[in-house]
Amino acid sequence: MIDRLFGSMKGVSLSIPGGKFRQTFGQLTLFGLRAGMTGSKFLLAIYTARYLSLSDLGIYGLLVGSTIIVPAVAGLGLTDWIVRRIVELPLAQALPLVASRSALTLLIHLIGQPLVLLGFILAGRPIPLTLALLCGAILLMETLATEISDVLIARRRIFLANWLNFLRQGLWPLPVIALGLLVPETRSLNMLLAFWCAALVLTCLILVCLLLRQGRWRYVQLQGHMLLGALRGSFLLYIRDISGTVSAFADRFLISLFLGLELSGVYSLFWSIANVVHSLVVFSVVQTRIASLITAAKERTGAEFRALERQLQITASGWAVLFAGGVAALTPFLVSFLDRPLMNDYLPVFWLILLATLVRIAADSYGFAIYAFHRDRAIAVIAVCGALTSAALNLVLTPLAGLWGSALAYILTSSALLTARFLVSRAAARDLTSHS
Repeated sequence: MIDRLFGSMKGVSLSIPGGKFRQTFGQLTLFGLRAGMTGSKFLLAIYTARYLSLSDLGIYGLLVGSTIIVPAVAGLGLTDWIVRRIVELPLAQALPLVASRSALTLLIHLIGQPLVLLGFILAGRPIPLTLALLCGAILLMETLATEISDVLIARRRIFLANWLNFLRQGLWPLPVIALGLLVPETRSLNMLLAFWCAALVLTCLILVCLLLRQGRWRYVQLQGHMLLGALRGSFLLYIRDISGTVSAFADRFLISLFLGLELSGVYSLFWSIANVVHSLVVFSVVQTRIASLITAAKERTGAEFRALERQLQITASGWAVLFAGGVAALTPFLVSFLDRPLMNDYLPVFWLILLATLVRIAADSYGFAIYAFHRDRAIAVIAVCGALTSAALNLVLTPLAGLWGSALAYILTSSALLTARFLVSRAAARDLTSHS
């Protein structure tokens, strides 16, 4: 029986035997899905900036950042620990781990969200209650969906993961924009978040239906002792997750604090534009090979890993330069179209953010390499140092130089992460060869 949800992706893997055509077609399909996701969310950011307000864009940007931060905080490092172990496990052994992990996430949210809501009410409801409830529902479902997406990729269900990601990230912004353009009364942040929430509900329903097919539900067993063992092994990865999200997203929260929501909206839009390049390259080229990297890192001569790494470096670099050039050419026209003088005033900041994004792509690529080598202690140390560096630089440079300081902090932090991860990956590769 072929496992369509968690089994190996026979005939669909990016290393498809049978010719370059199918491999190229598969890669282009992934680019198309990722481009659809990033492009539609990019259009949504433009729509929000043009037809709502920069303050709404700032709130939306903070929520997007929270959908990265909350899975890291609630994840306890378990997802990556489990992903690395289920690559080659039978379904009957893999699914109990995944189910137990998702159950723990649900429990954390069911306990944590009411406490956060109580604090929100005691703080005088800084945003409307309906908006806060929508944000809570989105954060819960995004966390669960993100974890399952990582699991699907580890099990080489790459296309299924990307189609579901397109549904929950790339499809819903289009009707939101169309409705807002046709019916001006619907131009509100509440309407935007309601569509996002509906897409996540549909995604979760599809996953449940897939789980019920062919009796897979029989493997859903909650095994607390497995999670306890996983928690002991995932601590360093948890430190990595927390530190990594702080490093990547603390800047927009500090900008909101020091410079206000409008400049936070400007920075969020520039970051979103540049992040199109990062998303296309890292998630369509590098992350899709994570299962192959993990397997190659076990080969004692190191030849297989070096060959795969070299191929990824060439492919990722080529696509990064191509996409960055396109984004750089189009952004000035976009800023002119938005007719927001504040964005035009800070357009030069975008070039610094784009440069930092290219460095971040290289740093994240080497991050996947040391993850495949199980260098968890080094991963955690680098992540903590990166978070401290990012926070310190932003705390100093943002009040001192505004958005220019935030962009400079982004470049310096990304460069430090790239240097550290490169050195660790080289050392890991040498150790692999010396032990062969």
